[in-house]
Formats: sequence, C-alpha cells, structure tokens
Amino acid sequence: MDIKLFLKNFDKDFLIVFFGKIIQVLIVLITIKVVTIYLEPKEMGNMYLMIAICSLFMLSFFNPVGSYIYRHVNSWKKDKIILNTVGYFFIFVVLFSAIGLAILSCLLYFNKISIEYSLMIIFLYNIFVFFNPYLLYVLNILHSRSIFTVYTILTSLVALCLSYIFIRIFGNTANNWLAGIIFANITFTFISFITLKKKLEENFHGFLYNLKKVTKIKLKSILVFILPLSVATLFMWLQNSGYRILIEQNIGLEFLGFLGVGLAISGQIASIIESIVMQYFHPIYYKQITNATIQERKKAIESFINKALPIYFMLAIFLTFLAKYVVEILVDEKYYGVYIFTTFGIWIEFFRMSSNLFGNISQSEMNTKKFMAPYIIGSLVTVFLVYFSSLKVDYEFYLPIALLIGGIFTMIVMYISMKKLIDFKIDFRLIFLSFLISVPYISIYFFNFQTNLLFNLLIVGSFGLYFLGTIYFIYKKGLSYGNS
Repeated sequence: MDIKLFLKNFDKDFLIVFFGKIIQVLIVLITIKVVTIYLEPKEMGNMYLMIAICSLFMLSFFNPVGSYIYRHVNSWKKDKIILNTVGYFFIFVVLFSAIGLAILSCLLYFNKISIEYSLMIIFLYNIFVFFNPYLLYVLNILHSRSIFTVYTILTSLVALCLSYIFIRIFGNTANNWLAGIIFANITFTFISFITLKKKLEENFHGFLYNLKKVTKIKLKSILVFILPLSVATLFMWLQNSGYRILIEQNIGLEFLGFLGVGLAISGQIASIIESIVMQYFHPIYYKQITNATIQERKKAIESFINKALPIYFMLAIFLTFLAKYVVEILVDEKYYGVYIFTTFGIWIEFFRMSSNLFGNISQSEMNTKKFMAPYIIGSLVTVFLVYFSSLKVDYEFYLPIALLIGGIFTMIVMYISMKKLIDFKIDFRLIFLSFLISVPYISIYFFNFQTNLLFNLLIVGSFGLYFLGTIYFIYKKGLSYGNS
C-alpha cells in the first residue's frame, strides 16, 4: 500500500492520539517495571491502599462536578465563563480535600489500621492528581488534542523521573513514590491552566465571580445532575477500590500488593486503550449531543458504542492469551506469578469500561438517576463476595472471580437502565467479527515455550502489531455509524 495514501486516509487527529499513546504506553511500561523492582509487596500494598482512599474523594466528590462541566464546556465557551468555572471548581476540590483529610484523621484515630498513612501525601494527591488531568481533558474537549497528548506524556515522564529520584534519595517507600507523582502534577496543573487561559482568551474574574451568579434554579439543576452521580461513583469506588480495605484487614498488605500488581497491569493497559477512545471520540460525542434532538442523540450514542465496544472486546481477548508474557516483561521477577490476576483483571476491566460506555447516555439525557442502580447493585455483590472469598483458604482463586462477577452484574444492570433512557442498538455483528479476527491469539497455547525477556518481547511485539492492525480494521468498520 502507498504510505502517502495510507496517511491521507487516516484521520490526522487519530494519528496524533495514536502515536502519543504509544509513547505514553512506553512510559507506563517503564514505570511498572521500576516500581516493582524497588518496592516490596508490602509497600505496593501500602501504595494501592492509599490510592484507594484518594480515589474515594476523586470519584464521589470531584468527578460528578467535573462531568457536569464537561457536559457544558461547548455551550459555556460562547458565554466566556469556562475559566471562572475552572477557578471555582479548584476551590471546591481544595475545600473537600481538606474536609476529607479531617474525616480521615478522625477515622485513623479511632481505628487501628496496620499501615502508616501520610496525610499530607493523600491531601495533595487528591487535589493535583485529579485537577491536572481534569484541566487537560477540558482542553481535549475544546479540540486541543495535540496539547492534551503532549502534556499528558510530559506529566507521566516527569512523574516517573521524580518518583525514581525520591525513592533513591529518601528510601523505597510508597510515600516517596507518590510524592514524585504529586510534584509532577502540581507543575503541570499550573502549565495547563496558563495554556487554557491563552486558548480561551477569557478574563479571570476571581473565585467568587460564579458564586454570585448562581441562582436557586441553577443550583437545583446542578445538584439534580451531580448528586446521583456522587452516589453512583461512591459505590463505583466501593466496587473498584474499596474492597482493598477488606483484603488488607482479612489477609494482609503483602497479598494485597501481589493482587494489586496483577490487576494494575490489566488496569493500566485497559486505561490506555480507554483513554485513546475517550480522547478521540468524547469531544465528537459531546458536540453531537449539544442542543440535539433525541434522534440525533440516539445516533451519537450508537456511533460511540459501536466504535468503542469492539475495541474493548478485542483488548480483553488479546491480554487473556498474552498475560503471562506481558507480565514477565513489565514486572520484576518476584511478581511473575501475578499473571493469573492480570488474566482475570482484563475481563474485570472490560465490564468496567463497557459500563462506563453505556453510562454516557445518562449524561446526554441529563438523567443521572439511572446511573446509580448499576453501581449500587454491582458494588454490593462485589463487597459481599470479596468478604466471604477473603475468609476462604483458597482466597487467591476466589477473590478475582468475586470481582469479575461484580463487574458483570454492574454492566448488565447499566445496559438495562440506559436502554430505558434511549433505545440504542449494539451491532453484535461487529462484536462477532472482533472475536473472529482475535482467534489467532489462541495459537499461543499450542506451544510450550522456554521464556526469557527477548522471547517475550518478540511474542508480545508480533501479536501486538496484529492487535493494532485489527483495531484499525474494526475502527474503519465502525465508521458506518455516524461521523468519525
């Protein structure tokens, strides 16, 4: 094929996102390798528990408000109020992080938990590791994909460098690793804000500007949107992160470290693919549903789902068969056995990503109440099963199954709930086609290889190139659903 014709047919923005993510993937792979070399399983468990606590505040308090802002960015751009809203939101994040810090201090005082927390690390992590990606995503919605990609890469790279420097100078602890991530995000929070200010050409009127303009009617419409999301994301946290507290209490930090590494590998890989999909398609989706009729919104969500869902499905199949080789590339030798958790983890991630994908309908219809039930049901199933699994002798086997079953429940209930808002259709022919072109991965089981780093790289690289080709093929097939 003529390379010029190939590039001409390929969307320029997609290329920016695609190659930017390749660089980001490399940084993520190096990060996983470095952190597993220098942090012992107990410290890894410590870090995953601290991140779980931080994600509670991010999901329950910050994400719902952020989602409301994302939904209105395109219409607010005309009114020139984005910058003031961002400033006000920053104060909100700092305030709730401080309240959360106070509550957490009280909980730690009355409850003996077998790890030492750094409250300042948690406080700063809550603010800046949330707010920097938030600012970048606003830029992405405003179609600054190149800026989003470059700043995201630089944040990850600087975070890796600082985390490495901190653990080498101050000691191999979770706190020192997280401190590097925090300082990188603080730096790029200010850079991102300055960039956003220049792009919008708006005047910043001060943090109280929007507060004076909020009426009771506006406040009610905001609360109607974000409160159901807050409830839903609280249970989402319980399902995706909160279970770690049960594991730490019933089993211990060391096992949590091993489980966390295995699930983190699948989670990191899934989040990279999901972020490519969201970075590319979300701005298109939000633009299509702004001031649109219900038929136009239905067409937009069907376009979104039928492009994204097959890609998620192919990723799950790919990592199911390649998990052992991927894990041995990414982690230190002491963590090689966690590949079984990665195999389960990618299907947990598939159901999580699918639930999020369907959940976009609640935002397009400004009816976030329907978003609550799936996560309430799914999280209760998850916590119930995790608790009893953690008491079993064979908890290593039962715990990932418990998480998987919880994810399946969430996706099924989400699908049913969203169908009641918009009767969207999934093209299962694309799903079946995705399965057919993923069949070659099964061939890996017909050989008994003596693995080493070079061989693992060859196997994953070869199948990885095939996987990228299938993504492009399915992407082109999905273009029949709306505009690309």
